[in-house]
Amino acid sequence: MSRPPSTIARAKLIRATAELLAEDGMSGMSVEAVARRSGVAKTTLYRHFGGLDGVVFAAVAAGVGEAEGPDTGTLRGDVREILRRYLALARSSTNREVFAWMLARAMQSRESAERFRRGRIHPRGPTVIALQRAMARGEIPPTTDVDLAVHLIQGPLISLRFVEGSEPADSELETLLDMTVRALAGSDGPLPDLGTTRARGAPGERGR
Repeated sequence: MSRPPSTIARAKLIRATAELLAEDGMSGMSVEAVARRSGVAKTTLYRHFGGLDGVVFAAVAAGVGEAEGPDTGTLRGDVREILRRYLALARSSTNREVFAWMLARAMQSRESAERFRRGRIHPRGPTVIALQRAMARGEIPPTTDVDLAVHLIQGPLISLRFVEGSEPADSELETLLDMTVRALAGSDGPLPDLGTTRARGAPGERGR
């Protein structure tokens, strides 16, 4: 069964926006550029998304929903792979620019903040699926607040990468994983001994 024209046009707009973001980030982004790349009229873009902000957030959310998540069999293993992917994406200055743009927009309006939330906490995104699997396996309580859990997982990397401008060393990432999994599981026990974690240096002095 073929998709209706409105659905096809929406998909073209999202795909064109994703392509433009990958090529030039926000520097080459405009309603005109998306319409030209997609072959869809600007009026259709405004009808579906309300403007440039809407289609950019929608394209990013679509990418999160289409990403294939890890399935290592444990929450720790899944979160480790997810964090490594985040770090790999954040090494691109274009990706950092797009994220910074979305964060700035989210701070300016409640509508953009909700769009940002839908992208970060996508129901089919790797992090949400990893948490659902962990609940099914009994690793974390079935009543876990998924929204807050996603913030717990993503927050430290956002702080390190975008606020401090640095990247955690492997030992720091393992310690971060211990803290995160323990917090999600509700354990009061001590963290496993990972040996001596490398002392934190100034921004940019960690592993890259």
